[in-house]
Amino acid sequence: MKKRIYGIVLGMILLAVSGRVADAAMPYVSVTGGLAMLSSVERNYDSGYALAGAAGLDSGKYRFEAEVGYQNNALRNSAADISMTTWMANGYYDLEFPLAPVKPFVAAGLGVAQFNDHNGAGATVSDSVFAWHVGAGAGFSVAPLVTLDAQYRYFAASDPRLTGNNNYSIGSHNVLLGLRIGF
Repeated sequence: MKKRIYGIVLGMILLAVSGRVADAAMPYVSVTGGLAMLSSVERNYDSGYALAGAAGLDSGKYRFEAEVGYQNNALRNSAADISMTTWMANGYYDLEFPLAPVKPFVAAGLGVAQFNDHNGAGATVSDSVFAWHVGAGAGFSVAPLVTLDAQYRYFAASDPRLTGNNNYSIGSHNVLLGLRIGF
C-alpha cells in the first residue's frame, strides 16, 4: 500500500513539472507556518504548530508543488504528543483580479503522512498512511516575485495505527501564513 501511495505522489509531481506546464511556468519556493488544531474522536489534543517548505511551478492560474511538512500537537493534560511528517503533491487554482494586489486561491493536495505517537515515557509508535488536504486563502503581493500567503487548510489522513495498536481517525484544521518567492 505504501509503495502505491508513494507512486501516486511521484506521478503527480512528474505530471506537474512536465512538458508544456514547465515551459510556461515560473519556479518558486515557499515556507509556511501556523496554528494546527488536531482533532480526534479518541483523544483530546492541545493546539500545536505546523511548518512546511515547498518548491513549485506557477503558470498564472495554476500552481503545482512538492511540499514537505511537520506538525506537532500535545495530548491534553499529558506529557505525550503526536507529530507527523508529510510529503504532499499540491495543486492551486489562483483567481485573477486585474490590477489587484490580492489573489484568492483554492488548494488541494495528496500524499503520505508519517505519524509518530510519543507516549511521554520515551516510547514511540509510528505509522505511514495516505493523506490529503483541501483549503483556501489569498496571496498578497508585497514585492516583485514575493507573495505573502494566508490560508486555511483541512488536513486528513487514513486511520494510522498508533498507541495500543488502535486505529485513530485524525483531522486537522490549520491556519497558516507563508512567504512565496519566485525566480
